[in-house]
Amino acid sequence: MGVVASGCAADQPAALSSTESASTVASYGSSGCSTAVVIGLSKQIAEEAGCENPASFVSFDGAPGVTLTSNAVLPYLVVGARDDLEKVAANNSLQVTSALRSIAQQWLLVQWFNEGRCGITAAAAVGHSNHEGGRAVDLSNYSSRISAMSAHGWAHDVAGDPVHFDHTSSPDDRGQDTKSFQVLWNKNNPGDQIATDGAYGPQTEARLKQAPATGFAIGATCTTHQFSADVVSINGPDQAPPETVVHYTVMIKNSGSATWPATTELQIAGGDSSPLHDASWSSATVVTTLGNEIAMGDTATLDFDVLTPPETTETPVTQAFQLADGGTMFGTVSLALTVAPGADPGASSDGNDSGDSGSDSGGKDDGAGSDASSAGCNAGGGAGWLALVLPALVLRRRRR
Repeated sequence: MGVVASGCAADQPAALSSTESASTVASYGSSGCSTAVVIGLSKQIAEEAGCENPASFVSFDGAPGVTLTSNAVLPYLVVGARDDLEKVAANNSLQVTSALRSIAQQWLLVQWFNEGRCGITAAAAVGHSNHEGGRAVDLSNYSSRISAMSAHGWAHDVAGDPVHFDHTSSPDDRGQDTKSFQVLWNKNNPGDQIATDGAYGPQTEARLKQAPATGFAIGATCTTHQFSADVVSINGPDQAPPETVVHYTVMIKNSGSATWPATTELQIAGGDSSPLHDASWSSATVVTTLGNEIAMGDTATLDFDVLTPPETTETPVTQAFQLADGGTMFGTVSLALTVAPGADPGASSDGNDSGDSGSDSGGKDDGAGSDASSAGCNAGGGAGWLALVLPALVLRRRRR
């Protein structure tokens, strides 16, 4: 159970209500345009891969010189690719629009592409995107970084995809994200086991569509988080024009051991003013207040607007917030988007993978036969292909 806190103008009191945080991956198949709605599940998939193989997906979040251009960027790569990316960024700032991409993110991009939504011009089939291998990045400032990237093993050789770079000396771990999802599913669904072979097929897809977008109750058990606030979903645009009010719904899980008081505020980290300040915020440095206690394991849903700054060129904007009550800080939240003249808030910043193709790690399609061979497989597993009737997550939005 979660609590919704809305940042509202002074003449509109905050509307607080309870909401279920059980949206599935499939529930976003025809809505939204940012894969940040499944960032919680995607992080669990990346972390589980790192638990199984420490040389697999590792984080570069916070690396000096690296700017994430949207909340949808999953900042993980295989170790060698991560190390060489950080070497480039140490002397050449990098604006990363895409790195590792989980099967949950890729599934959404394919659905949106098939429906002609979100400005996506190409989307590789799930299991086939180069970004699922953990050795690919897209850069918005690619044209001035080709030489520096090449000097550290990053090839810029995918025709028709100029933003794309591959670290060709690193292993292509495509299939690892699928296997990690399968492992996580089995941990959380002991009565409905599937094969953990890394092969993406109908049985895995059926479970993926049913999986919680914000992540499983049991995540990667070898991973500990520095803070007790874990961002599990961000619903809002990847990009927006300057001087435009845009809306975000951010879901944060209390993953610590203490209850967050009702007086806990979402504040500007460091107490400085924000380039995203909107008149609906409580003050120049406080966005909103929770208004209700959030117990350990529960989620808070924060609904608020931001006003984009008056940029005249394409500019990534990142704002760090903190959840704090008095002198107690419970965790941090980062919001990222790209501000550019002519930007379309209804477009995705990811997924135009015109050059992504090739091996899906050699695994066979996990049809009924392969999953049925798993211990404890649900005899009705094939029913996952039936249409799912899902309640929509109702989000309160303030119109302007």
